[in-house]
Amino acid sequence: MQFETTTCITKVHRELLTYYADIFNISVTDLITSLIHYAALCNKRNPKTFKGIQYRKRYKDEWERIHLYVRYQEYEFLLDMKKMWKMSVALLIEYCIENVLEEFVKRLLQEDDTYSYRFTNYTFKFEKIYGFQSYQIIWGLPPEIMEKT
Repeated sequence: MQFETTTCITKVHRELLTYYADIFNISVTDLITSLIHYAALCNKRNPKTFKGIQYRKRYKDEWERIHLYVRYQEYEFLLDMKKMWKMSVALLIEYCIENVLEEFVKRLLQEDDTYSYRFTNYTFKFEKIYGFQSYQIIWGLPPEIMEKT
């Protein structure tokens, strides 16, 4: 099942994403979700607490509407990253393009494997530590399950 969501990015960012998507022979949507997933895996930004969602600065006539066709799990992942980093999806994309894209592209050119950064399952682990509610983000299977298998 696929979801369609719409966001706006600058024309320069759109051209950049289209260029790299063509190089790696993947869709712009897959490039965006892989880029955000890579940023999350590499801890490129710490989770924010006690803040509202930040939105991009408005630029007149520079924005271009982009349609993202994402699978259900990817859509949930984007929503979770939005909540965790306190950024709108448009700002997530902008942040990752400006701060992570160069490193991500170098890694892809070295590995020649775009599938390794596509969305994979993750889970949250909730627990109380010293009376404080906390949670962990676990990429893949939780360690407790891995120990039992």
